Amino acid sequence: MKTHSVASEDERNGGECLGCALPLPLNEQSLCAECAAKLERDLIRARAWDDSSASMLPPERQEALREQVIRDYGAANELLVTPKPTRKNKRSHSNNTKRKRTIAAAAIREYTTEDVLQAAQDFIHAQGDEWVNFSRVSQHLYERFYPLKPKHLGLPGKKYKSLLKFIADDLDRFALRSQPDGRDVWWIKLTKPVTD
Repeated sequence: MKTHSVASEDERNGGECLGCALPLPLNEQSLCAECAAKLERDLIRARAWDDSSASMLPPERQEALREQVIRDYGAANELLVTPKPTRKNKRSHSNNTKRKRTIAAAAIREYTTEDVLQAAQDFIHAQGDEWVNFSRVSQHLYERFYPLKPKHLGLPGKKYKSLLKFIADDLDRFALRSQPDGRDVWWIKLTKPVTD
């Protein structure tokens, strides 16, 4: 005849707690007593009455119990991880993304080297200043022509690594100078006046 002792019962119910991962006696949910209490408080915070021991209480007592748990232990969960709410479509809320889509939709997709040079010349002329910051010209060209790849511009066999090098090669139309303080800021101007 077999006899059960308290020690053998604890060993059978012992193991690693799913909450704290400590080797302790566990309940039917594989939680130690401390983690089971945390779970109970989390369920009460979440108003998951059917899953908590407060399921038999009347609604007003459930709410009073919830307020007491929050007052005594805080509003944050102790064991359960609540998923962070995710935006339905992150891209649709971004003003920058909307702007990029608008630019891409209006961009010229088939263009020649001359189209790009003419657009640069027209943009510089329209600014009204002799010297224009090259980054503004560059931005204008990248927004106007899609996708603008400098290595595909110019004479065959000439592969430009940047738009600056491509524009700098046309000395008949443009002159470039860098910022005197060496900050790698470039300015561009037209070498010949443009007639309207």
